[in-house]
Amino acid sequence: MSAVPRVSIGIPVFNGENYLDEAIASVRAQTFDDLEVIVSDNASTDRTGQIALDHAASDERVRYVRNERNLGAAPNYNRAWSEARAPYFKWLAHDDRIAPDYLSATTDVLDREPDVVLCNTVVDYIDCRGDSIGTYRSVLHEAGVDDPARRFAVMVLRSHSCVDFFGLVRRSAMQDSLLHGPFHGADRAFLAQMTLRGRLVQVDRPLVEMREHEQRYTRVQQKARDRQSWHDSRRNGAIELPTWRLYREYLSMLRNEDLPVGARARAYGVLARWWLVNYNALRVGVDVAATIAPGLPAMAETVRERLFGAPPGHLKN
Repeated sequence: MSAVPRVSIGIPVFNGENYLDEAIASVRAQTFDDLEVIVSDNASTDRTGQIALDHAASDERVRYVRNERNLGAAPNYNRAWSEARAPYFKWLAHDDRIAPDYLSATTDVLDREPDVVLCNTVVDYIDCRGDSIGTYRSVLHEAGVDDPARRFAVMVLRSHSCVDFFGLVRRSAMQDSLLHGPFHGADRAFLAQMTLRGRLVQVDRPLVEMREHEQRYTRVQQKARDRQSWHDSRRNGAIELPTWRLYREYLSMLRNEDLPVGARARAYGVLARWWLVNYNALRVGVDVAATIAPGLPAMAETVRERLFGAPPGHLKN
């Protein structure tokens, strides 16, 4: 391993003893080995720390850092990024795995195509036992065009699971970005911002294994205030309107990103259409009502799923 690795993998985790060993092992088994692993522990109270330290003791590429208290998911994700040194970076959820060829495939794309800022692969969903339950090709394959406004429209207007938040990203593109924002929908905002900074590419092979299980954030955190606290513990009990916050982030990035005038104007047009797609105007109303009835967002999602089916990439075992 070189003094400064080419790839950094950040694994943010809190009480992840159930699957953490598999996640770290999948990185250590990569055919591309010029890497480092940063396990950022959010003050876990289970065996998370010992599992990470056991890996670090047998592999110098693995590094363990621990927060003194649980900061919430967003600050912990961002700490994993700040600890990283490599020019390419990837977040890996503690309950997911990557196939042995994942890094060789994605680094090859970033090495060959300097205008690509993010690369991910097709996703293979697995259950709590590690068995495959379905494959998901996200909209990422449509975000490799040259026009930033068209890329932006793909991520903003198309219904998709935000699995590509966990893609391999150029560190230079992540500088001064949102990283993991402290609000529900932050992964969607980050992907939108990346489209304004370069092309996004999908490798058409299922080299990521994302795990569906009952303890996932989207299953456990059903109330708006609980979701806010999960993202940032400092906002415990705070009132947040996540859909409006997401829209404000979109507006802010269009004002501040370095874009050609024509592309910026077309991107603003995308945001005008945003209110009319994917029930976003209705979502804002639900967010407002949730300040009084915190369980309303989960109820609305259930009703929508029963009427129209699960959104793309949302599989349940």
